Order: sequence, then structure tokens, then C-alpha cells
Amino acid sequence: MELSAYLTGMLPEFILLAGACLVLLAGMGKVRESGPGIQGLLALLVLVAALMAACWCGDPSNRQAPPGIVLGSLLYYVRLAALLTGIPIVLCNLHLPVAQERSEYFALILFSILGLHVTAAANDLVVLFFAIELVSIPTYIIIALSRENKRASEAAVKYFFLGALAAGLMVYGFSFLYGALGGHTTLIGDAGQQTLSSVAAASDALSTYALIGLVLALAGCFFKVAAVPFHAYVADVYQGAASPVTGMLGFLPKFAGFIAAIKLLSIFNWQVPDKIMWLLWILAALTMTVGNTLALLQNNVKRILAYSSIAHSGYMLIGLIVGPSLVGDQGPMRDGLAALLFYMAIYGVMNLGAFAVLGALGSKREDAETLTDIQGLSATYPGLALAMAVCCFSLMGFPPTAGMLGKVYIFSSAFAVGDSHPFGYPLIILAVIGVLNSAVGAAYYLRIIGACYGRKPETEIARSGGAPIRWGIALCGLTMILAFLWPTGITQGARQAAAEIRNTPAIEQVAEAGATATSLSRKTNYSVANPSVAPNTENLPK
Repeated sequence: MELSAYLTGMLPEFILLAGACLVLLAGMGKVRESGPGIQGLLALLVLVAALMAACWCGDPSNRQAPPGIVLGSLLYYVRLAALLTGIPIVLCNLHLPVAQERSEYFALILFSILGLHVTAAANDLVVLFFAIELVSIPTYIIIALSRENKRASEAAVKYFFLGALAAGLMVYGFSFLYGALGGHTTLIGDAGQQTLSSVAAASDALSTYALIGLVLALAGCFFKVAAVPFHAYVADVYQGAASPVTGMLGFLPKFAGFIAAIKLLSIFNWQVPDKIMWLLWILAALTMTVGNTLALLQNNVKRILAYSSIAHSGYMLIGLIVGPSLVGDQGPMRDGLAALLFYMAIYGVMNLGAFAVLGALGSKREDAETLTDIQGLSATYPGLALAMAVCCFSLMGFPPTAGMLGKVYIFSSAFAVGDSHPFGYPLIILAVIGVLNSAVGAAYYLRIIGACYGRKPETEIARSGGAPIRWGIALCGLTMILAFLWPTGITQGARQAAAEIRNTPAIEQVAEAGATATSLSRKTNYSVANPSVAPNTENLPK
């Protein structure tokens, strides 16, 4: 294949890579002490250029790609979501880094966004692992760069060591999957080739070793999405980092974690033993319940939003368990993956907006954090108070915001499974638990809104960050309203991305089987207790 063919299919990714390197080089010259500096403005131009290239290239399906990469609708959707969210991320962070750290700071943001793109394009376990680490490693450094205090340093160290543990679990799980599924390839799935998906589809049973590998790999993914029991770091890390950085942490690593989990389950076409499904069910129920319960006990707004991010991961896990619709293109109301992808794109913006409002208040190095800090915000800065209210209403799932559509899609996909899904009734119960948790979550979001509008300020509220962060906040608030009024673009992108996963060769076989036998039993197809195909143990880790 010629290099020009790769450039055509992956032009936005090459722009991000070249742009990140250019931002690094921009710091070699004379440092400008005041203002955002050329590095921040250059990062914005890189994101705009990559977004224009993504729109110009369109859906890259069926284009030539390097080995281990697949170009399709999922990558196209993630491209647009990451780049459109990346612009307000950079706007909200323009004021944060000191002059000597601007190049590294904004280059790391670009590298993290690039990692999310590669995660969506990964079709190989090795590529997938390095892509997730490309998302994560820059965030470890950015946390330490964002603030000059001990709390930020402690948060960065804690996040780094726990992230390294999660990476170890993930790569160890990948080694088990490689050995248990033949030990001949690390390709996830591709028509006409021997891949992990084709080996799993040809097997009559999921071996114990493959089961261990899947659990370990999913554990690494669930650290990224902050699911229980891998949630303990979230409150301290989110509180220690600067607020705009925290908003970024709630989007890029979480999105990459869910994409990786989707790819792992797609190897087995969601036809895994009931034990795995029950494990995911319990984790989803615990994640949303624990997140909401701990958020209710907080008075620090950053910790409230941190624990709420855990609860939102629990909601999105419902879509992951529902999986792709096997009955044609049903859209996010009936397709769990389409609902999850829609929700993740919306959540990234509304979460960033809420944290960015805190970053726009206080001093340059100390953001507003407690409910007292934002008390009476509507009287002093009505625009910021309105943006906080819109983002909180969206996180709550209240109309007219896009967050309501996200929750409707997630819960509807679970309610709609019925008898056609082998895990249908437990999913309906899980959706009910999710609805109840959403009602509980409204309590602490209303506390934040009430502090902004229902009380008089006790202390003087200072504003920081300048015009760029306020532009970023305005973009987040307007997006929540516009996405509610016109969700068609996002829903169509999510449907096409989910359809690409559903239309993989192995999943098509499951769908054809379902057309002749409407009831598919995971227990019959994959029995750990009675495997009919002996696993390859020669390549398993010792």
C-alpha cells in the first residue's frame, strides 16, 4: 500500500500528530509570559484543521488502513465527538499552564485526543493497548502541570500508580485471550482472515482461560471508566486537578475505556457465559448506586461531580450489557451500543461545562470548590450561573437538555430487549434501578443549582480565566440545548457506528441464527463447565 492511501484514510490523525509535534517545537523559542501564548492558539488551529479534514474525508469505511487498524463509522463518530469536544477543552485550559509549560501542556492534550482516535480504529490487541495508554499517560502529566500545590502532585502520583496497575491487568488479560484463542493472531476481527473473533465464533465453548483473560481485560477498561470497585481514586484525583483538567478526565479516558470494552465483548459477539453477564449487571448496579450515594454526602462541588461521574458510568454500563441490536438498524432506543455512544458524547460536553464554570471562578491556581464558593453566583455572574444550571439539568436528565435524551436512550434500550435477549428480564430490572438512581441524583444537582440561585453570596466571588474559558463554557451550554432540539446528527452517527459493530462477520452469524431461532441462550452456546473445544495452553502466561 502507498503512503498516500494511508494519508487519505487517516488524515485527521496525521494532522493531530504533526500538530502536537509542532506545538512542542513552538516552545523552543522566546517564551511569552502574558496571554495564552502561541502554543494554545496553535493547538486550537490544529483541532479545527483536523475537524475540517474529518468532515472532508467523511466516513472512512472501506479505505485502506495500516495493519492492525480498521477505518469505519465508529472511527468517524469518535473523530467528530473528540474533536468537537476538544475545542472547548482547549479553550477552557488556555489560562492554566505557566509560560514555560504551555508547549508540553497543549501537546499532551492533542496526544490524548489522538489516542482516543486510535482506540476507535484499533483492530489488534497490541494497537488497542498502546492506544489506551496514549490516552492515559498524557493525563497523568497534565494533572501535575495544572496546579502548583501538593494536592495536585498527590493526585497525579495516585492516578499514575493506579493507572499502571490497570494497564498491567489489561495487558495480562490480553495475553490470556491471545493464548486461549489459538495463539496465532492478535487481530480482533476482519473478514477473510483468521482473527480472535473468528476463532471464538468457531468454538463451541468459551474456555476458562479465555474467561480469565476477558475479566482481566475488562477490569483494566473499568478503571478508565471509574466503575466500582475501581472508583476509589476518582474523588481525590478530580479534586486535586484543576477544574478544566477534571472535565477532560471525565471524557477522554472514559470514552476510550468504553470503546475498548466494546471491542473486547465484540470478540465474543456478546455471547458470553451468564456468570460474566451477572458480573457486569452487579457492577452496573453498584456503580450507579455507590456513585449517587457518595455524591449525596458531599459539600464540595468537585467531589459531588466526581462521584456523579461514577454514577454516569453505571448508566452507560447498561448500554454495554444490552449490546448491539440483532434485529436490523433499530437506533439508540433499541440498540444499547448506539445509546452508549450517544450518551458518552453528550456526557463529555455537559461534564466539561460544569467543571469549567468552577474553573472560571476563584484565582488562577485555586478554583471554586465548595457550595459556599458558588453561593449567589446568579447575582454576580448570571451567565456562569445559567451555564452551570444548564449543565446540571443535563447531567440530571431534565428537559430541554440533551442529557434527558441520553438517559431515555439508555433506559429504553434495556426496556426494549424483551424475550429476544437472553438476559432480557434482568436488564429491565437494571433499567428500573437506573431510573431510581437518576431520581436520587437529582437531589445533589439541585443543591448546586440552589446554591447558585437560591442563596445570597457570603463571600466575594472572583472571576478568572478570561474570555476563552467563558467561550468554552458557552459552547458547552449551547450544545446541550441544540443537541436536544436537533439530535439527529448525533443519533445517526451513533446508529452507523453501532451498525458497523453489529455487521461484523461473526455477529452477522449470530443474527442469522437468531432469525431461525428467536431465543438465543448464552448458557447453551458457551458453557465454561462443559467446554467442547480444548483451549490452546501453550501460549498462555505462566
